Amino acid sequence: MGVLLFASTLSFLFTTPGVTAAGGLPVLSVLPGQFLLKDLVLFGAALWTLGDLLGAASARRGGQRS
Repeated sequence: MGVLLFASTLSFLFTTPGVTAAGGLPVLSVLPGQFLLKDLVLFGAALWTLGDLLGAASARRGGQRS
């Protein structure tokens, strides 16, 4: 759920007018752009956690079958 939540809020970087402040240059504006940038870190943390969860679940299933 966290991955989906942060992916949807990161989509605002591409759909919100005024995120790029420098007339088309890839520079984030202060208010909407940099505020949404924190979701990139949180998205990565959610993916990392999901990977650890899936790895632990796979190892656990493998241990029960042996």
